[in-house]
Amino acid sequence: MSKNKRKNAYYKSKKEDKNSAFGHLMISIIILGVVVLLFINVALPIIKEGTKKIVAEKTVDLIEDNIDKIAADHPEVKEALESLSEEDRETVTEIIADHIDTETAGEVMEYVNEGDKDGLMEYAVENLSPEEISKLAEIYGRYSH
Repeated sequence: MSKNKRKNAYYKSKKEDKNSAFGHLMISIIILGVVVLLFINVALPIIKEGTKKIVAEKTVDLIEDNIDKIAADHPEVKEALESLSEEDRETVTEIIADHIDTETAGEVMEYVNEGDKDGLMEYAVENLSPEEISKLAEIYGRYSH
């Protein structure tokens, strides 16, 4: 092979390598973009729902742990909450999960820790639908005697 042909072959392969590297970079960026979009559109909502459910369960647990403060004047409320079936507990948890976020969780926790049942009732009236309030009243009616 002559010197000129070797020189041309050398530069030609370097040029192809640059285009190839740029192509690989672009494909990598596109794949990364697709992965990020999938995460935002699919995984993030799943994570949020799981987190909301955990927060709702913790709120129900906190209410149960502080039932003496909340139901000091009404022992039947304490008895009702302590004897909730697993199905009814799940219903209450779902209702809470539908309405809870970081701001409202703090507000509800504050009411519970202070034993402020009037604040909890006001919160429920302002934030829950009539159907949800009716469902909670129905659950309460099953357990109060």
